[in-house]
Amino acid sequence: MTRDVVHAGKIGTAVLITLELLGALVLLVVASDAFTNAVEWVGSIYGLTRSAMGSVVAAIGSSLPETMVAIVAILVLRDPASQAVGIGAVLGAPFMLATVVFALIGLTAIVRRKMSDSGQRLQANVQSAVFGLVLFGFTFALAVGASFDPTPAVRSITAALVLGAYVVHLIYHIRRKGAPAADRPPPLRLAPRATHAPTYAVFGQLALALVVTVAASHWFVTAVTAASAEVGVPPLVVSLFLSPIATELPEIMNVVLWMRRGLDDLAVGNVLGAMIFQTSVASAIGLLATPWRLDVEAYVACGATLLAVALVLAVTSVRRRLDSRALAICGIFYFAYISYMMVHGR
Repeated sequence: MTRDVVHAGKIGTAVLITLELLGALVLLVVASDAFTNAVEWVGSIYGLTRSAMGSVVAAIGSSLPETMVAIVAILVLRDPASQAVGIGAVLGAPFMLATVVFALIGLTAIVRRKMSDSGQRLQANVQSAVFGLVLFGFTFALAVGASFDPTPAVRSITAALVLGAYVVHLIYHIRRKGAPAADRPPPLRLAPRATHAPTYAVFGQLALALVVTVAASHWFVTAVTAASAEVGVPPLVVSLFLSPIATELPEIMNVVLWMRRGLDDLAVGNVLGAMIFQTSVASAIGLLATPWRLDVEAYVACGATLLAVALVLAVTSVRRRLDSRALAICGIFYFAYISYMMVHGR
């Protein structure tokens, strides 16, 4: 009888944790959709180019969920388990983008080409893509490398360098000439019938989305911590899997939407911009506010991320264009990591 009560209690706890995770994820996705939608209107109002729109503005917007998860976990909650969740979110986002989302771009381009009479290849600026891949690879390797000697001095210097890398990214895309962003983005969520959304409504939606994201991030971090304790898996490992699956949904939605509209440069720029933003701004927070010590599982995920980026960069350099097949192959690194975790995970 006692065993049945204990068993029922464990099931009830697991169901409650699952519902909390799902509720937090839904709020994160809804808030990030509203934020990204408002960001598109900001680009339209201020006449930004597609380069600045995709790689800077939209990238920051779609990076908001995972960034807020990291900030809340590392700076607000601050206990060791929560900080491990934050580090997992910081490292898991580029890992998911460089494997799953790269593969989605490649597969979408392949399917589109086979189904289209024109046989349209992936249309993305090679120079911009190479710049983004190189800058990300350098920044990510620098951030991960600091974990091998995470003294305060090393972490501080590395944080300054990765933030400097993001400044370089901003200058490159703001100065770069290119096609303008869409004059009329999808309807603003707060004013769906307005042909020209009022500026106050655009920034009001941005603020509301930010508030909801902060609250949902706090809820998500506590739920992940509880889940890790329940299943006996380190919070960093749980976060590496769970955080990116939900928080990268904005990038996934943007990729599908923009590539269906033939705006490949926006899709690719959004993903590369989000990767660089996460690896510079979010990593700097982790470097300065945590001991920045990683375990084997984290290093394997980081290695898979760098391998995927190196593959795409090598093929792009040889073929002089962003190759859809190389991007599609990147998905293998994600499944390889899952296989590794199934065999060697704790």
